[in-house]
Amino acid sequence: MKIAFLGPAYPIRGGIAQFIAIFAELLEKQGHDVTIYSFIKQYPKLIFPGQEQIDKSEKVIDLKVKPVLTPYNPFTYNQTIKAILKDKPDLVIFKYWIPFFAPAFGFILKRLKKAGIKTLCIFDNIEFHEKWMFADKLTGYVLKSTSEAITMSESVFNSLQEKFPWFDSARVHKHKHPNYDFYRENELKPKSELTNRLLFFGYIKTYKGLDTLLQAMPGIIKANPYLKLTIAGEVYGDIEQYTKLIEEHNLGEYIDFQNRFIANEEVESFFLNSDVCVLPYRSATQSGITQLAFSFCTPVIATDVGGLSETIKDNYNGYLVEPENPQAIVEAVSKYYKEEKYRQFSEAIYSQQQNDEFSWGPFINTIESLK
Repeated sequence: MKIAFLGPAYPIRGGIAQFIAIFAELLEKQGHDVTIYSFIKQYPKLIFPGQEQIDKSEKVIDLKVKPVLTPYNPFTYNQTIKAILKDKPDLVIFKYWIPFFAPAFGFILKRLKKAGIKTLCIFDNIEFHEKWMFADKLTGYVLKSTSEAITMSESVFNSLQEKFPWFDSARVHKHKHPNYDFYRENELKPKSELTNRLLFFGYIKTYKGLDTLLQAMPGIIKANPYLKLTIAGEVYGDIEQYTKLIEEHNLGEYIDFQNRFIANEEVESFFLNSDVCVLPYRSATQSGITQLAFSFCTPVIATDVGGLSETIKDNYNGYLVEPENPQAIVEAVSKYYKEEKYRQFSEAIYSQQQNDEFSWGPFINTIESLK
């Protein structure tokens, strides 16, 4: 098949770009002709909450990329349509994660639909972590010109059906969020030794609940004075709320706070040098960070919100705790170390990986069924 992706690609950074790159490469390996129609720029500087939008990683996937679209610049919409139509793809795949992209995607998809080109949307969210005006109308605008959809959790599937009952459920393919083997350089194996280090990984936004974890740290340290926490990811917004908590609780010597974008080649070391990844989210749909952790057999302690319980099985490959409850995190971390659960949980994840429970196979099968 001739397959086009519409969305960010290297050197634009972020999990969406990485997901698209991994998927595109796997489809290429299956013999498909794949092109990514990427963004020239992703967000205007005025509203971007991070430091920079360019990925300077050395470890990247080499793909055919055509930067044609600036989502906030309508003058680039027609040139994107022309570029895609010129190549005559059998299928256009895109990811939808926030309504900011709806005007661009909706306009482009409408023209592609008129030209008879099939489109497939991989939905990260239907309920969004931040509030967006006219979110449902914007999402509906995109959905109207979408041929097929993929959801990666029951939570997102149910939201899609509830908010947009007119979109035929037979056109929605339910898959689990796949793993991220791309980052792994070493052989996959269960954890056998403790590093006495907790890990919070990924972009730091309010809904991810880092403040709850920092509030739990005094109790964690009291019960386990040898433990330290690595925070690896760039703060989106005000870092002061976190540094204040660190100062108030005298946590400085227990925390390694790396407020920056983590390059691809560094990712593996963070997970291999941690015993458990802690995700104290206030809300969630599915979590790419969970699958990233599982790609290194690193167990996860997370809050029981959204679709996280579909991947994290309590007392099997991690723990689920009540959201916004620091004491619940303290108890879960203490139990994890006291009962040496890292062996059991890590071996369970290893078994899941060996059985391809989180493989990309279902995604590829869905694409190939659309011939």
